[in-house]
Amino acid sequence: MKTQKSTTNILMALLVTTTVSSTTFAMAKKPVNSGGGSNAGTTPPATTPPTTTPPSTTPPTTTPPVREPAAVTDSITPEGFNVFSEVAYPVGGVVDTRYSNYRELLPVRNAQEAHATDKCDTNLDTNDRFADRIAYAVELKMQPSKAQLGYVASYFNLNKDVNTYLPNSLISHPLCNVTSSTLNTTFAGKNIPSAATIKKINDFTNLMNGYRREALSGNREGYVKASKLWSKFMMCLSYMESLTTADTAKAQRVADKYGPSGYRRPAGVNFYEDPNQPAESRLNIGLFQFTPDAGGNIQACIREWNQLYPKCGIKTNASQSELIRVLGSSLQTFNAFCAAAKVTGSFAVQVNATSSKNTHPYNVKSNGSLKAPAERCVSPHMSVGRSYNHFGPFQNTSGFTLDNIISCTMAGE
Repeated sequence: MKTQKSTTNILMALLVTTTVSSTTFAMAKKPVNSGGGSNAGTTPPATTPPTTTPPSTTPPTTTPPVREPAAVTDSITPEGFNVFSEVAYPVGGVVDTRYSNYRELLPVRNAQEAHATDKCDTNLDTNDRFADRIAYAVELKMQPSKAQLGYVASYFNLNKDVNTYLPNSLISHPLCNVTSSTLNTTFAGKNIPSAATIKKINDFTNLMNGYRREALSGNREGYVKASKLWSKFMMCLSYMESLTTADTAKAQRVADKYGPSGYRRPAGVNFYEDPNQPAESRLNIGLFQFTPDAGGNIQACIREWNQLYPKCGIKTNASQSELIRVLGSSLQTFNAFCAAAKVTGSFAVQVNATSSKNTHPYNVKSNGSLKAPAERCVSPHMSVGRSYNHFGPFQNTSGFTLDNIISCTMAGE
């Protein structure tokens, strides 16, 4: 046992000696010269305890919601603006490219077949493309005016005296954002679009509102971009409404059936007979498919046209034959004007109505009262009984047309 213990002590001593020797040898070695001089590396670096940065007590910055400017009731068209070269031609080209099998917007139309209403405005002389007439109609409706809706005031909770209306335009008020809930209200529970389509609507809305803010601040480019976006919206609508089937044999048969003596359907002008409509509204004509019935929903357009062109007016009781010539003209001037007027007319209801039923839900305060007309937003997406909306695609009546129009509008430049 003693021998074993002695052996153990010797082994322990050797182990300690080896460890100490190795350590001493290591410490006695010349340190590697790191280039810092003869003493470099001989002094171990100071060990500074890590500092702990206390968490910031400043709340993170967030971008506040944009407060849209209130309504503007004066013209803000920039000096020198040329709607034909700056809007009609480039936008018409973009939309025609999307509908490359048809390309109906940029061809020059036959002015020899023009109706008198195609010649009322000298600004349109030699600007004979459908794109020109649509973009110019948009420009006319970028100017604030009072919608002539007194004759249907009781249907939309409006004052019969149109002089009481706040003037409005395509750019006078901001557009309202939408949700499935607001669309459920404004569409009366029908044809609510998908979440993807709702996002596209809001992308369009936000883009337009941004251009509007720029335009109201005096930025020329903002106004031009707003004009281009609205013009593209309407040109895309023209394809959805008529231009893909304008020159078919079916369109020609309908024109032959209804056309007055001596009338010949011009190229690109669609005639469509809707079997689902009553007889008085069965015939639909032209770019935006209006019915030649002076007592129908083109009455407001006729009144607004006559205010703008008192020496080149249309009778408020014009016959069907005369209105076929007007709506089915070769240059489509009144047809395009009426389409733009339908949009601003719908906006006018939302701005001036005295009932929450006839405006967007965002225009209703928490206590149930309505915002002042100058503080309201507007939306194309209202059902016909709520806001005098003429166009089915804006109401998604077919379940897919609204997405098609917004997708077309947001595509390209």
